[in-house]
Amino acid sequence: MVQNDVSQTLTDTRAFGRAVRAARKGLRLTQQDLADTAGVGARFISELERGKETVRLGLALHVARLVGLEITVTWPTSDVLDGVLP
Repeated sequence: MVQNDVSQTLTDTRAFGRAVRAARKGLRLTQQDLADTAGVGARFISELERGKETVRLGLALHVARLVGLEITVTWPTSDVLDGVLP
């Protein structure tokens, strides 16, 4: 897994895909290597890295974890959300 202190705010699927691609390449894995490890097809990895918006979130998060990406959700602070968030 990639270990670093780099943080990036991802605002769209293309940015998420670029992060997955960079982490995969940092591990010197091919798309097929990552697909085999994740139990998905190489096409899924390709579409994920290109930022296809219809990829399955659960699988996308699984692949991200496999390449060492940590996904963090930051809750907005707002009175509107009082009592809604855990």
